[in-house]
Amino acid sequence: MRTRLALRGAGLLCLLVAVLGGCSASRQWRQAERIDAAPVRVTGVVTAVDHVPKSGDEQVIAYEVQGRRHTVKRSLGTGPGSPGAGHRVCLEADRARPDVVRLCGERYPSGDDMYPTYVLVTVAGAIGACVVAGVAVGVRRRSRSEPAR
Repeated sequence: MRTRLALRGAGLLCLLVAVLGGCSASRQWRQAERIDAAPVRVTGVVTAVDHVPKSGDEQVIAYEVQGRRHTVKRSLGTGPGSPGAGHRVCLEADRARPDVVRLCGERYPSGDDMYPTYVLVTVAGAIGACVVAGVAVGVRRRSRSEPAR
């Protein structure tokens, strides 16, 4: 009984990971397509640098699209060559939704490294769910074939 509950929990967790990863990848894909359809190229200005424990620095970038001011946080690197307050950054925004933005030269709003990560998380979650399902079927078959004590 405990084994079945543990397998159900593990299966649900793997499915949840697959669904969340898939939704994140799909969202990034749609946002990239919207920016590609009608990009607005703007120049953003780094207004602040926030230190995030364990992950480095994030630059707060202010930019203006169609007369409205927006801000976004992006990790543009750390160290001596990284942009600080006052540096200008090239951005591409979605014309219909200017809050959806990416750095010029990148393909996805969260950065080009994150999209493959979302896809890999989705695949890993789906594989995990399949493995758990296979183990659950094996446990169930074994429990049916064992004689009662």
